[in-house]
Amino acid sequence: MQRSASRPSVFVSGRALVQPVCRTCMNSVLLAVAVTLLSSGAKAATGQDQDVQLTGTFGVGYSNGGYGTNRNTDVQLSLTTLSLATDDLKFDVSMPYMRISGRGLLVFDAAGNPEVINRRTTIIPDVRTGFGDLNFSATYSIPPAVLDDFEVKLTARIKAPTASERRRLSTGKADFGMSIDISREFGIWGPFVTVGYLVPGKPATYLLNNTVSISAGTSIELSDNLVSILSYDYDSESSPLVGSSKEMFGSLSWLVSKSITLTGYGSAGLSSGSPDVGGGLLVSYGFN
Repeated sequence: MQRSASRPSVFVSGRALVQPVCRTCMNSVLLAVAVTLLSSGAKAATGQDQDVQLTGTFGVGYSNGGYGTNRNTDVQLSLTTLSLATDDLKFDVSMPYMRISGRGLLVFDAAGNPEVINRRTTIIPDVRTGFGDLNFSATYSIPPAVLDDFEVKLTARIKAPTASERRRLSTGKADFGMSIDISREFGIWGPFVTVGYLVPGKPATYLLNNTVSISAGTSIELSDNLVSILSYDYDSESSPLVGSSKEMFGSLSWLVSKSITLTGYGSAGLSSGSPDVGGGLLVSYGFN
């Protein structure tokens, strides 16, 4: 489906376009929104397609949840992501700086799922700070013209265990994941479904499960430079100590200029395996 070059395209096809480190705090769809708005606005402003787009995104986020215990864990983090995109391919690299406060030992896998590796609430609460694991992802987009205006995106990702296992900021093992995102545009609406599968590394001291994730929702083009996203997100149990994650998620992104996009988001947990609440802000800047 061709769009007029006189205004930016704000259609976003789903949350698996970019995969940051933490789903609950830096939801992947938000970076997708920011990158899509940014690159589209730049194209509209110049009237020409760019062979390569380089985007930097910085965000801060917060989440709080008990994860099946009677003691909550707070997670605060900042995340920096660099994205390099062409017409059909996009590569991303990201790393968070985290502050985790609580009694449970909580780390995150490559999809951002919380992994509770200790449910004891009698231990002394502690605060762990430091850089998290380095995350890489690559996405291939099948052009909509090939599939009767459906957009299909295939993403592969890896989490490299660069964070400190001794400081309980990482499992110390690499994670591998893949996902497929299917979407189609209907006027201002962009419904999508994303299905993912993750194979975490296997630490020696505790058990982690392979997980399946499903996200269904829609983007809504509110104006030429404003887009909202609503979705329901499900992830299966990442370990025997935490249940499946079910969340409602919403975001709003504003294309401030051809180079800057602002995004705010929030989430509400619907199960013990997800944080009770989450939210944050993202800023994206296009270097070209």
